[in-house]
Amino acid sequence: MIVSLITDFGTRDGYVGELKGVLLERAPDALPVDVTHDVPPGDVLTGSWVLARIWARFPPGTVHLVVVDPGVGSDRRPVAVFVGGRWFVGPDNGLLTRVLEGAVPLVEPVSGDRSARVVEAARIGLRPLSDTFHGRDLFAPAAAHLAAAGAPEDLGPPLDVGELVRHPLDRPRRTADGARGVIGYVDKFGNLITDVPSDWLPAHYRVRVGNSEVRHPGTSFADVAPGEAVLIRGSAGTLEVCVREGRADVVLGVGRGDPVQVVEADADA
Repeated sequence: MIVSLITDFGTRDGYVGELKGVLLERAPDALPVDVTHDVPPGDVLTGSWVLARIWARFPPGTVHLVVVDPGVGSDRRPVAVFVGGRWFVGPDNGLLTRVLEGAVPLVEPVSGDRSARVVEAARIGLRPLSDTFHGRDLFAPAAAHLAAAGAPEDLGPPLDVGELVRHPLDRPRRTADGARGVIGYVDKFGNLITDVPSDWLPAHYRVRVGNSEVRHPGTSFADVAPGEAVLIRGSAGTLEVCVREGRADVVLGVGRGDPVQVVEADADA
């Protein structure tokens, strides 16, 4: 069984190795897949966005182990949640917001039927060995149990899904002359990944972001000169604002959460 891993642990200190060791000791046939361990420390919103982008790319039955946990050791709940044919194991701190709300950038999963949204949740009742490493002590054992086809009810008592923590979402909306949204994520290259669906974009358009206006829709970075901004229909199914051979976040002076406005333009604009 596949177990995908998203954490803010980094790879310097061996924490990922400990987590995988526990996982494989308890579920020797599990296949751990590293999605990322470079979520900024404690950045639940970034972890939520990354999870939303990738979860449906994995086959039904996958266990997604997601540990971005600034409240470790507190009274926040450790949970296992079943959504759309996959299990999600981690802290109940809003990491699952976009999965639970269906606000996933990808239009359709590669496999499985996400329309059959059977959702259930359980509170993980395992006893941790430490107050500060629940990834190893709670979440990895729970993920291993599910990966080995263990009964979810063995993890702990059921939870009302409506009680799970959700962060408020700034949802994109259509306007009379285009659309409005926000920058949902800034990737390693400084590309600004918005939440505006690509299929909302007019044939000809421009974008206002921060104090700048970008007027160059394209199909690749090569459509503009080095240092210039270009508008791309991104791989996640949403509008991206990029700078050829540069960082759009730095050049345009914006970041996650900043507003984006798409405005229909004349063909010769």
